[in-house]
Amino acid sequence: MRIASLFVAALLIAGIGAALLMLFTQAGGADIAGLLRSVYLRRVLEFTLLQAGLSTAISIALGVPVARAFAAESTFPGRRLLLGLMSLPIVLPSLVAVFGIVAIYGQNGVLASLLRGLGVAARPDIYGLGGVVLAHVFFNLPLAVRLLLPGWQSIPLETWRLAAQLGMPGWARFRLIEAPMLRRYLPQAAAAIFLLCVGSFAIVLALGGGPGAATFEVAVFEAIRFEFDPPRAALLALCGLALNLACLTLAQQAVGEAALGTGWRGGGQVWPVGWSRGRLQNGLFLLTAALFVLAPVVATVTDGIAGLIQARLNWPALARAAGISLALAVPAAFAALVLALPLVLAEAAARARNPRRAGWLRVISALPIAVSPMALGLGWFLILRLVVEGLPRAILGVILLNTLMAVPFVAAILRPAVERAHHRHERLCRALGIAGWRRWRLIDWPVLRPGIGMAAALAAAMALGDLVGIGLFGDARLRNLTLLLYDQLGAYRMEGAAATALLLLLLVFVTYQGIERMVGGRAAA
Repeated sequence: MRIASLFVAALLIAGIGAALLMLFTQAGGADIAGLLRSVYLRRVLEFTLLQAGLSTAISIALGVPVARAFAAESTFPGRRLLLGLMSLPIVLPSLVAVFGIVAIYGQNGVLASLLRGLGVAARPDIYGLGGVVLAHVFFNLPLAVRLLLPGWQSIPLETWRLAAQLGMPGWARFRLIEAPMLRRYLPQAAAAIFLLCVGSFAIVLALGGGPGAATFEVAVFEAIRFEFDPPRAALLALCGLALNLACLTLAQQAVGEAALGTGWRGGGQVWPVGWSRGRLQNGLFLLTAALFVLAPVVATVTDGIAGLIQARLNWPALARAAGISLALAVPAAFAALVLALPLVLAEAAARARNPRRAGWLRVISALPIAVSPMALGLGWFLILRLVVEGLPRAILGVILLNTLMAVPFVAAILRPAVERAHHRHERLCRALGIAGWRRWRLIDWPVLRPGIGMAAALAAAMALGDLVGIGLFGDARLRNLTLLLYDQLGAYRMEGAAATALLLLLLVFVTYQGIERMVGGRAAA
């Protein structure tokens, strides 16, 4: 396993290093001074930071009361289902969510129809900064809840009981009990959300509304796909990479010792608040969050069914696009699993004997997330165009990029299960002399199988919703459902887009469930 992990680590470093080296090589041919002094670059930087800052602030401001309500109401019926709903945006393709948001908040959406029914002549503009922030909050509010909820669950029950016995008023409880916890958890949650928004691509591309509302990811895409100016695109990608690394460095400084996302503690929590007012407020927060997350999904399903019935669909083209989506996503998912699993297993084995090696393996598994998808994709686009042409280049490029970008997420899912299994079985396996393939078949695989199934399913779902790879490498012969949906949204063919969005949503759901059950076995069902 050590040899396999070293090989995978070298492969990841070489893959990322080659992409970055190609970017530096190409950027040398650009007008560096002119671009750095340009108004365009300043506008891209300002919009990137502005939309990320607003999205983070709103997601956190809404996530705190919703997470607090989840912690306080630990026994209400449907809590587990509602928590599962908070995970829905994680596997929902970005463009499907964009369609649902347009269907609810667009000029002809549900909200505009309700306002017109009330006599209010309103035509909401979903495109531009407002639409980008709204879509980011849709994705990141559930993430904020999942990251902040363990903070309240880390507060001992005895603390709440003592506060109740002392008759501590609400402001004092918040100042002395909850505020210290939030000072540890909020910076980490905010940093994670900010980084995701800085690197946003599909949402900004679909809802940005023009060159004045572009992040670095979108600017790189436009430079390579619309202008085909590789030096300029490479320089923009390096500027975006520099911003990403600067934000990552600041985020690392904000990280304290709180363990994010450690799970949900069971019922029995006692809160010293009045049941009448407290439960009503909590219920309103939970209901509002559920409607905000569920409404675009319901709109996608209902409009999609109507689109399937009413629209004149090119079923052979849709079937071909669905087949291409699966043919690109499934190999990328399992390739990411093959790369991530040896790293995580070697990290767990080295944690006790060589913590430094374990730390380096963890850093290497997270390297792709530190480099933006567009920078990696552009680097490999420039490399592959030197050695292979046409459809093979497109297929290889899409699978390669989706594989690299899925590795950090697959490793994050596998790591807790691998560490628990190693802690439980390592000494016994050493004592009995069980090692190698025999240990994997008899000990590790049955324990890790559910986590492996979940990791592979998530990687496949992410690849099915990818727009970066297919946008960079795709051509007329390689059009998956995501690219088809983007073209329909851009041409305002909303009935066709509704049907495509529903088919993509169903494909993601069926693929996720199928891979998780087939790979994960009965324990994952």
